[in-house]
Amino acid sequence: MTRAAVTSRTAGAATPRHLRSCAVVVGCLLAVFVGAARADTYKWTDDKGVTHYTDKMPAEQVNKASTVLDKQARPIKQIEPPPTPAQRAAKEAEDKRHEALTKSREEADRHDRALMQSFTSVEEIELSKARAVGTLDSQLQSSHAYIAQLQSRRADVVAKKASYGQKPAPETLDRELTSIDVEVQRQKELVEARQQEKLQTVARYDTFTTRWRELKAEADAKAVGVASAPGTSTATATHAK
Repeated sequence: MTRAAVTSRTAGAATPRHLRSCAVVVGCLLAVFVGAARADTYKWTDDKGVTHYTDKMPAEQVNKASTVLDKQARPIKQIEPPPTPAQRAAKEAEDKRHEALTKSREEADRHDRALMQSFTSVEEIELSKARAVGTLDSQLQSSHAYIAQLQSRRADVVAKKASYGQKPAPETLDRELTSIDVEVQRQKELVEARQQEKLQTVARYDTFTTRWRELKAEADAKAVGVASAPGTSTATATHAK
């Protein structure tokens, strides 16, 4: 192989390495120039109210409010100071309030869906209310009848005790009277509780009726709106109804 050929090959092999070295140098220079071109300016105010413009934030100002400006002095970023303890507490309270409100709305939506799925008319609600109230009325009648029986038995025990006159009555009669009085009191408390339950049941079903009518009116109004919307086909309107 001739010396010229060897020289040519050596030059050809060295050329890529030379180009790569140049590319690295150019890349480094570009990074320096780009970094310098993108250097930001910070606008901040000290504790005395004096406004400063610097290329970096002083250490004592890092956690305070400042504005980042570009080369044309246009604001590109606003740095807010960290919240105070009072602000954090207020934010947490607001988040909890919003979370509770969201849960309340979701629960109300679930109740509304359950109501519309359970009843197809006001008549069905009234029928269900009548059944629930009828069950409670039957329980009340049973309690009243039992109280009357207990009171009748008590009168018998009292009469039997009086029949002994001046003689000592058996202790079993006194114990029975005490037992009857305790049971009568328990039944009266049960009657009162069932009466309250009856009032609550009536009020609950009345609320169902009112809300069902509201939801039905909203659904009907929405269906009418869909049917009257421009471009709505007859098939679509019929499906909406």
